[in-house]
Amino acid sequence: METTEKPFEIRFYKEALFDEEQLFMEVSAGCLGDEVSCHVTLDNYPAEQTDKTSGTPSLSWDIPIGSSFYEVMKEALTGSPGEEQEYLKFHLTIQFRTAGTPKRMLEEKHTVCIKNPLSGVKREAWPEWNEPQFDLPEMLDKVPQQDDFVISVSPQYTGGDSWDFLDGTGHFVIMILTGIALKKCDVTAQLMQEWQKEKLTVAVNPMDKAHEITVNLSANLLDQVKDLGTFSHGENEKFDYFFELEITDAADKKHRRKVSVQLPNPYYEGIQSEKQIAREALAEVFQRKYGEDIAELKIEGQSGWWAWRKDDARFQYGWKDEVIVLYRYFGAVDYDADEDKVWEAMCELTEFADGAGDFVYVDNYFVLKYEFSPEWMDADDLEKKLDEFEEFAGSEELTKFLAAYAE
Repeated sequence: METTEKPFEIRFYKEALFDEEQLFMEVSAGCLGDEVSCHVTLDNYPAEQTDKTSGTPSLSWDIPIGSSFYEVMKEALTGSPGEEQEYLKFHLTIQFRTAGTPKRMLEEKHTVCIKNPLSGVKREAWPEWNEPQFDLPEMLDKVPQQDDFVISVSPQYTGGDSWDFLDGTGHFVIMILTGIALKKCDVTAQLMQEWQKEKLTVAVNPMDKAHEITVNLSANLLDQVKDLGTFSHGENEKFDYFFELEITDAADKKHRRKVSVQLPNPYYEGIQSEKQIAREALAEVFQRKYGEDIAELKIEGQSGWWAWRKDDARFQYGWKDEVIVLYRYFGAVDYDADEDKVWEAMCELTEFADGAGDFVYVDNYFVLKYEFSPEWMDADDLEKKLDEFEEFAGSEELTKFLAAYAE
């Protein structure tokens, strides 16, 4: 990453939007940029928020920083008003990506102080959607002090059979090294999803300089990974296990830290192989049926999915849950139509399709859908199914249905 002493300027301003005054941060540079991001954390809390904006190259960009502040506050300040500060200290990491070639990433870090607009207000009374009225932040340019804590977590996965590692891990050990006398440590452990949490409070010997805390899990790591669901198995090569620590020292001052470990996803390789099966079948069919390459047929950001149009017909195809699916989209649903009649007619169309696929709703569109088993899927199956889809699309029964119930 390329940095300079002061690669860009930032300023805070307020502007009325939708009859409410909101706090913004303007980032300005002496060169064109096509993307700006700001990572926000609240001092001494693990809560964080990242906002990013991009588009046509410009010399300056605006970020709704008040919204970021508020999202971090809602995550961090969950206690009673007496535990919340009158003034808040936020740390900002701002990145400005230049629009030239080659692109450069310029970065600055700042700490700002701002009056807490909800000081003394009970947490349950905070507004859910509208952000509070923030004052303009004060810039603090002091160099942050070195952390008083060295925290490590074991075990760490370093290789080998990932199934055995996950199956054999039912607890973590957190080691805290510090010169500060401590009273207790509250630990919240969670695997990716917020609703899977393990909580532990441990009293520690204030005379010790090293504190070893064992976090026993309600289920071993393999069982927890299984519970994540197929989507996570397919989209993540690794899983993150987070530990949020609230350390209380002998003077009853609280220190909050966040550490994590990375776990292997034992399902990832097999799922990627199934996605490759889907891709190879589609490539063969497109070359054979249409004389075309599938290189351009992809949905950005969704690995293992492809979309295309043929003669104004829209298709989607890819790996979903544990099957390979093919969609052929038709008209959008007419919401003025009688729902019971529409559903009855859709069931009749599925019966008329005679195994070619199911006539269903997808994203408010009428869709003919078919599921392939990855174990038995090949290009011949896919080509046959596309031929059946074309025959169904040209049927008089479908034409009458769309005339009656599609927009």
